[in-house]
Amino acid sequence: MSKADLLKQKFRFKKSLGQNIFIGNTQNLLNLTNFMDDDFIIEVGTGTGNITKEIAKRVEFVRSYEIDERLKEFINQNVIFYKNIEVKYMDFLLEDKFPERFKFFSNLPYSQATEILKKCSMINSIKEGYFMIQKELGERIISKEGSKKYGAISIFLQTFFSFKSLKEFSKNLFYPKPKVDSIFIYFKRIREWNDDFKEYETFLKDIFSKRRKKIKKYLSDYLNDMNIDTNLRPEDIKVEDYIKIYENFIRSKDKSHS
Repeated sequence: MSKADLLKQKFRFKKSLGQNIFIGNTQNLLNLTNFMDDDFIIEVGTGTGNITKEIAKRVEFVRSYEIDERLKEFINQNVIFYKNIEVKYMDFLLEDKFPERFKFFSNLPYSQATEILKKCSMINSIKEGYFMIQKELGERIISKEGSKKYGAISIFLQTFFSFKSLKEFSKNLFYPKPKVDSIFIYFKRIREWNDDFKEYETFLKDIFSKRRKKIKKYLSDYLNDMNIDTNLRPEDIKVEDYIKIYENFIRSKDKSHS
């Protein structure tokens, strides 16, 4: 669906939902993926259904989540003839039932991008996927240690997934036009979620609230025999080292309660 079609319908998108419909070449976008004809795809953010139907031509089944029921008329125009598409009008963040194995796809709504990706990390049946995200946030997610953009969200998500930037897309390829360009990213699971990680996000956020301080000031109790320079600052530590530090933190906490 083109920008002209959307303008003709006089549909008002909600800023609160972070809605920015991709109006670029859908085939070129999907050619960046490795979708197979036997794949089960979960899409978050059906939008007008334009991308949804094109994915459905390439895979076995698509389940798509759309929070805005006002888009139902647009979606029906695109997906009504596809028996391998299921659209659920609900908040993906509230879903708790998933297939045993699937791939993920989303033109992430700007307002919920990080929350959706954090939820993905906790769904072990997501083995790989793709998402479009505003460039600045995407660069934070995939940044490495030593970068000013490297922070708690980078470490949290890179604990469970590896990421690869595939292509940048101009803000002119979205409607309504956002203020920034976007980036299309591939991710693949490298570690499964388990309950041991339930305090992980809080642990990381607490560390990065002190990012200007050297880690010896507040992490020395959890470094044990790790070969880490205690003069480093939080943004200089690798993801794998953070996992080990967190494991030491949990063990120390368990001992104090035993």
